[in-house]
Amino acid sequence: MTLETIQVLGTAATVYGLGGALSVLLQARQMYVRGTSCDVSARFLGVYVGGFAIWLPYGFGIESVPIILVHAVGLVCGSITLAVLLWLRKTTVAVANRSAAEDPKAVSKEARGQWRTSARTQPCT
Repeated sequence: MTLETIQVLGTAATVYGLGGALSVLLQARQMYVRGTSCDVSARFLGVYVGGFAIWLPYGFGIESVPIILVHAVGLVCGSITLAVLLWLRKTTVAVANRSAAEDPKAVSKEARGQWRTSARTQPCT
């Protein structure tokens, strides 16, 4: 491959990587608008953010600007999305606990797995 071809591929990979890193913010927006994070895996996001956290120091170690750029953006965007997820999970648990305290029957229904509420008030499992 020629040097020009390698530079074009490097630029394309960097742009594509930035797009991928930024795309997780769409998930954060969707969770925030819906008011629930039950359909998103917290473990996945933890692994996702962890990958960026590992690659970033590697990029610094080899002094690669594209790797540093993509993984710094990915770490920030992934962390924001994970923070939204955790904030919504904390909120739904607090609302569910408040509902259970107000309605003692809800506790027994929940224990039997028959608690029927909206996704906003039902804690994620």
